[in-house]
Amino acid sequence: MAEAGPEAIRLIGIAKPTKRGAASHALLVGMLPPDVRTIVRYSPVVNGTMEEFETALPFYERMTAELAKEGAQLVHLEGTPPFLILGYEQERSTLDTWSQRYGVPIFTSATCQVDALRALGVRRLVDVGYDPTTGPVAEAYFRDAGFDVIAVEKAPVEWGASGDISDDEAFDMLSAVLRRHGGADGLCLQGSSKWRLSSLIPRLEEAFGIVVVHPVAARYWELMHRIGHVMPRDGLGRLLESMPPRPAT
Repeated sequence: MAEAGPEAIRLIGIAKPTKRGAASHALLVGMLPPDVRTIVRYSPVVNGTMEEFETALPFYERMTAELAKEGAQLVHLEGTPPFLILGYEQERSTLDTWSQRYGVPIFTSATCQVDALRALGVRRLVDVGYDPTTGPVAEAYFRDAGFDVIAVEKAPVEWGASGDISDDEAFDMLSAVLRRHGGADGLCLQGSSKWRLSSLIPRLEEAFGIVVVHPVAARYWELMHRIGHVMPRDGLGRLLESMPPRPAT
């Protein structure tokens, strides 16, 4: 399905896996232009288990239908686990089907991260997260997307724990991962509610000579390109400072 023209997109539908992600949504909304509105739906994920994510897809389709009916001109499906479980090719087939069925362009957290990594020229990837799919499921997805996956590591953080990780704690944790797995040119972070979108990102990029893709940064980058309002953000890493074009799909 052809994408809506950028000038037409002023209402974005967002489907989130859980209400625990309210802070990341508030961060994103605060970054968007004031004339762009969002409407939100939540799936019933409570504990962040693999079983919950494996059965979440029907809820995502229902949310997509509701958002389209309410006038959303673009739908973003947040939460990587349900779509990593589908796998790279099946995810795209599913999105194409839903897009045709409900008449709106759709992208996921995983697809915008893949696009952001490609736009930054990443080939050799380290992935770190705290979801139950952080491991072989994520590794298979990113390999099928065309990356040389050096390592996927699960952070020692509980999915349902309150609060995010301080910048110093995250820097030490992620630095240790990158030292264990040398040779990467990109680091992808999974999970919006723990890693801060802050000076942590350029700090890691400078220390290790890599690019870092934060999930909220990828979301903002994708949305801004789709609405035709490419507005860079300083101090939050190369993706938002340079706002490279979206790769051809």
